Amino acid sequence: MLVHIDLPHGRASILTAAAAVWALAVACGGGGGTIGQVETATPVPQVPISTPGAGSASRVAPPTSAASTPAGEISMGGSALGGNAATTLLAQVAFEITPGDSVTWLAHEIRLTPGQVVEHSHEFAFVYALAGSHTLTLNGQPVSVPQGAGTWVPAAANHSHASMGGDAILWEIRLAAEGASFPPGVVDARQLFQSKVLQGIPDQPLGTFVLVRVPPGGQTSVHTHPGPEFIYQLSGEIDYENALIGETMMVPGEFEGVVPETAVQKRNPSDSDAIFLSWFLVDPDKPFASATRFDVAGDRGENMASLSTGARVSAVSSNYASGTNGSAFGADKAIDGDPHTEWSSDGDGNDAWIEIELASEIRVSAVGFWTRTMGTSAEVTTFQVVTDRGETAGPFELGGAGRVFYFDTELTARRLRFETLDSSGGNTGAVEIEVYGELTAGEPD
Repeated sequence: MLVHIDLPHGRASILTAAAAVWALAVACGGGGGTIGQVETATPVPQVPISTPGAGSASRVAPPTSAASTPAGEISMGGSALGGNAATTLLAQVAFEITPGDSVTWLAHEIRLTPGQVVEHSHEFAFVYALAGSHTLTLNGQPVSVPQGAGTWVPAAANHSHASMGGDAILWEIRLAAEGASFPPGVVDARQLFQSKVLQGIPDQPLGTFVLVRVPPGGQTSVHTHPGPEFIYQLSGEIDYENALIGETMMVPGEFEGVVPETAVQKRNPSDSDAIFLSWFLVDPDKPFASATRFDVAGDRGENMASLSTGARVSAVSSNYASGTNGSAFGADKAIDGDPHTEWSSDGDGNDAWIEIELASEIRVSAVGFWTRTMGTSAEVTTFQVVTDRGETAGPFELGGAGRVFYFDTELTARRLRFETLDSSGGNTGAVEIEVYGELTAGEPD
């Protein structure tokens, strides 16, 4: 039986200082004490307080107990629009004042031996238990922070870290001024990284700390965030791309910052999981992540297979739930220019097809196709194009489900039928279909 789930693309749940803000642990399997191996952690809730320390950027308290709270996941661009990465929320906090305009993410590593205690205070910081478990004590309240868990501590709050029966490694990622030194009381620590000065921090941002696991051959969708992001590669490798710097390979220990509203995608070309951490300061009144696209059509000109240029869907194999072309998952969604919508067939698998009639006959120089996906199903991997003149172009092999892929052609057509040749089965379809070329004569009919 095929089941289609209409996944919402709305904002992540946001908890403000007037409500409980909670830290959630990662539950990604594993064990051992090496980078990238994490084990199921006990979630740690957080509650508000009214007296921040001097220089605090937040008026919300860190954990006071270890009650059971289900682990949380947030979207990295909409799983129904392409992207099969698992994103786990580690900690989140609402800031009541805006951090300074010259702050950075500055991280140091502390290694604890059995029985060792480190006591200090510093700027606001997220805490990550890389290996082993330790106890965080704040305001006289001890809380267990298991391996793989994340939490946070407010600015200027005296607190301590103590190992729990064995060696432990923890990271404190501080929201600190550029060039800040190690906090007092930290012995034999090492600095991990310092970001560039963060740009575009929104007023009273939502501080968010996540762990992202990208499976072999997987990817996030192309997406943006309403605030600066900073990522650190834990294990594996990713092909990292953003609209400002292009593509680069990231391996363990490498890091990169992203300014707000920048199109970004992470892809895993290897045969093992790739894991990275991300820190955000986002606008709480906007969706945490929004699907978008890279502007990679280049100088091909105007997309002729668009409702806005007079194209229409003349025929389709099916629409999900027998809907019309204008329904929620109808065929019109493949040519509406909106990456937040998509056409889904009704379980057609390799037999899915869609026919697009252009406003006029053109010499087609290129086509673009962005397949939908459900993670393990509904993804087109190979397609061909058949014209109303009987010409065929293809087969064309898609490189994934996170964006549009373009293919050069030499066709002349008024109508083009895009036919699925191979797929992962199920409710196959398309997020966007594009056609580029020149009119064969005069103006559109």
